[in-house]
Amino acid sequence: MSKAKWHPAEGEFGIFGDVEEGSVESRAAEAQAGRGLQALEGYREGVEKRRGDISDYYSGQADIQEQEYGLRREGVGLQQERLGLAREQLGGQQSQALSQFLGDAYSFRSQSDVQRATGGLAFSGGQERGVERRRATMSDMMRGREEQFGLQQQGLDISGQELGLQMEGIDLSQAKEYADLMKSRGIEMAGIEDLLYQLETEQISYEGV
Repeated sequence: MSKAKWHPAEGEFGIFGDVEEGSVESRAAEAQAGRGLQALEGYREGVEKRRGDISDYYSGQADIQEQEYGLRREGVGLQQERLGLAREQLGGQQSQALSQFLGDAYSFRSQSDVQRATGGLAFSGGQERGVERRRATMSDMMRGREEQFGLQQQGLDISGQELGLQMEGIDLSQAKEYADLMKSRGIEMAGIEDLLYQLETEQISYEGV
């Protein structure tokens, strides 16, 4: 910035002229630069606030996602717990049926042995065949129960697989939504950083006046 000099012939300086340092043009430029810097500072504050608002928004959206998917997982988890209880009940029924069959078979065999021992020759071949038919019937009934239990177990296994797939689907869906959310956040934040860089560059140009 140049130093003011006295030029009485020109009338710029002295008691009847401009006594401030520098030319009128340079001082006007400095004033304009000052106003520009002030405006830039206000705009910068707005951009900085916008950056904070964006960060808060996406953080809040991430929290909402986590809550929503957490509820979905809880729902599937409850179904898995009920399925586990159903498996336990089925196992108890199978164990009870087997114990009953073994008890009935032992009792029937004992009765048959007693009848053979006490009947002697009176225990005919027809009676023997009746005993065998009854034994076969008991075995068929037990096989039928086992098949029924097997189908029920198969149904429970299928339900368990479906619930497992649902849980995996929840994980995949959340991961995708979170990735999309962070991508959008990154784009907006990049725009904010670009604005701040432009403001910094503009500030440097004003400060050079």
